[in-house]
Formats: sequence, C-alpha cells, structure tokens
Amino acid sequence: MKKLMSCAVMLMLAPAAGAYGAQTAGLPGAYLDFVGGPRLSGMGRAYVGLAEGADAVSWNPGGLGFLRPNVVGFMHTQTEEQARLDYVGYAQPIYRWGALGLAYTRLDSGALPQTDEFNRTVGQFRDLQQAFMAGYGLAVHPRLSLGGTFKFAQQSLSGASAKGWGMDLGALAKLQDHYQAGVRVRNLISPRLSYDSGVDSFSRVVTLGLAGKWLQERLAVTADVERGADSSGDVNWRLGAEGTLWRVVKLRAGFDFAMKEFSVGVGYQWGRSSVGAAIGSNQYGFAQKVGMDYAFGGYDLILSAAPEVFSPMGLTKRTIFAIKLNHSTPIDAWVFEIRNQHNDVVYKVMGSGRPPTELTWDGRTSYGMVVAPGAYGATLNVTDKNGRTEITPVQTVRVQYGTPLDELEISVR
Repeated sequence: MKKLMSCAVMLMLAPAAGAYGAQTAGLPGAYLDFVGGPRLSGMGRAYVGLAEGADAVSWNPGGLGFLRPNVVGFMHTQTEEQARLDYVGYAQPIYRWGALGLAYTRLDSGALPQTDEFNRTVGQFRDLQQAFMAGYGLAVHPRLSLGGTFKFAQQSLSGASAKGWGMDLGALAKLQDHYQAGVRVRNLISPRLSYDSGVDSFSRVVTLGLAGKWLQERLAVTADVERGADSSGDVNWRLGAEGTLWRVVKLRAGFDFAMKEFSVGVGYQWGRSSVGAAIGSNQYGFAQKVGMDYAFGGYDLILSAAPEVFSPMGLTKRTIFAIKLNHSTPIDAWVFEIRNQHNDVVYKVMGSGRPPTELTWDGRTSYGMVVAPGAYGATLNVTDKNGRTEITPVQTVRVQYGTPLDELEISVR
C-alpha cells in the first residue's frame, strides 16, 4: 500500500509512459531522477556526460574533479497537483586534492486523498521524502576524474517513516577537445527503507552519457542511455541541447523517451553565475522549475579584448588582451591559447610566474601564418604554487578581411 501511494506522488513529477518509465517512476527514490538545477532540467536531464557545478553531486560525482570555482545552486519545482520538489547544492574545489560537494533535496506531495479497496475516500495522506548527499571527486588524470556520493534518505508516508543510506559512483572523461563521456552507477549501495509492511530498496541504475561542445562552447548536445540493473533489459534514452545567444542568453531543450517528457528552458548568465527556468511537459501535465547557480571564489582572473573585431591586413591590425589577476599566492605558470571554430589551437604562448598585464595578437598562428576570417576564442589558464588552477571564460574576437584592399594584400603575400 505504501509503495502504491508513493507511486502516485512520483507520477505527479513525471507520469510514466512506456515500459521503462512504468517500471521506474514509482520506485523508491525515483524522485532523485528529477533533482538538479535549471540547466540539467531544461536539457531533459541528459547530464551524466556533462556533470558540471554543484549538480555533479547528484548526477555524476566524477564531474567534481574538474570543478572550478566554488558553486552554490538551488532549484524549486512545482507541479499542477501542487507537489513541490526543492533542491540546494554546494561544491568547492580543493584543487590538487579534488573537490567536495553537498546537496539536499526534499519532495512534499501536499495533502492527497487516501482511498480504500473500493476507491472510497477515507482520509488524506502526505508523502515527505528527503535526501542528504555528500560527494567527492578527484582528477586522477588531466582527462579523467572519478568520484562518489554518499546519501542518507528518509521518507514519511501515511503515518510511517523509514530511513537508509547508500552510495553512487561516477566517472567523467574528456575524450577530445569537443567531447566528454561519463558513467554513473546510481545506488551501487542501495538505501533500504524498512517499514512494518516490508522493505523498499532504491533501484540500482547504470547510466552512460556523452556530451559534445562546439562553436567555442556556445552549443552543447548531450545524450544519456540508462538501464536498471535490477529490472529487465529495457533501456531509456534522454537527449538534451543548449545554445548560447549574445554570450549571456541560454536556450535549452530535451526529451526523455521513457517518460515521453519534453523539456524546454531558458537561462541568463552573468560572469560565472546564472539564473534559469524550465518546464517539463507530457500528456498528463507539466512541472514548472526555477533555479539559480552562483559561482564565487577561486582567483579574481579577468581576460578582455579590445578591439573585438580587427583585420591583420587592415587599419586595425591587432587586438590587445588585457589581463587582470588578483591573487595573493605566487603564480607558478600560465598558458594563453586562441582556438578557431573547430576548437583547434592556432596560437599559444606560455610562461612562468605572473602573466603580463597585456598580450597582443596580430591574427597569425604560432607559425606566423595569417588565420582565416572568422570568430576565435581566447582563454588564459593560470596555476599557482599550491596547484590551484583557474581558467577564464572564453573571450571571443573576430578576424575579418572586409575591404578589397585587405583581400588584395592577402593575395599578394
């Protein structure tokens, strides 16, 4: 009976449709499939291969090993039936020793009618579920990070309560400049909630994720495939995408094939922080979600370019990158890179100690060749004596050859 009532609550968040969805939506702990910030919610929860920020604690702790900088995030979800799911998370890098993360989530069904075997209303019940999570991730290689999350889950349902603890494992690998792959084993150690009527165990699920980033990270596409290790051979696919407009506006969409749920979202980013909203909808209703991610700490490191548009053969032959660095610990090394739209490095310079206050680029490669017209992204990576590394957001500049005189000069050379 308790499992059936809990199933009704979960169907508020995502009414199941399809074989895999029907198997998983009402299982104990299924609400954890909907935990996270506005970014992953807007992308249809296809996030195991991306796993960035505080959301890595619950979605793939392997992502914590690449965390920069400190991040705190929250999310509030409201359904048509007035069920509420709230989430807050925090993650902090400890640099060469990895990163730590904490998260808390709470599902409140609100007052629901309770019926007997003849479908007669005999009262009301309330389902309260919550989980406390603590995660750790470590980059064991510049391209590979491993992590784990311990969680303590509680449930109060129709006058009864239970609690249990469990553990997730995850890994995130940077395959190439464009691609990342992740794997997560949720409930490798499964929380077991013991009631007088029996024991509810969280389902063990294995998820593989792939993410790609293009156009200087202005476009991200993700795909997750998962299978319940304790169920039949049915699998579920989730797809997600995020595009960036004007450097600050985020447009997101995703689809969960088992739940037959379509998600859309929008976000606004300033610096390293963002706010966002998402809506998940299917034939049974929709859920509204709002949230925020706030990043702070680390170095105060800023890279800016002036002008942002120039012509190596025109009147404005170069651009100057201004560097502002405020950090008390001595700097060990720095690397400045410029990449083309294919994410290939066309220009690179590095040094020891503090970087200069300005760097100049004349639109040529490291070998002295003139680059093709188009957009280029510059980043500065700085490492201090303690091994703490910071990297600036991508600063975009555009090289153009817009006049006949420019084109003539190129052909002559």
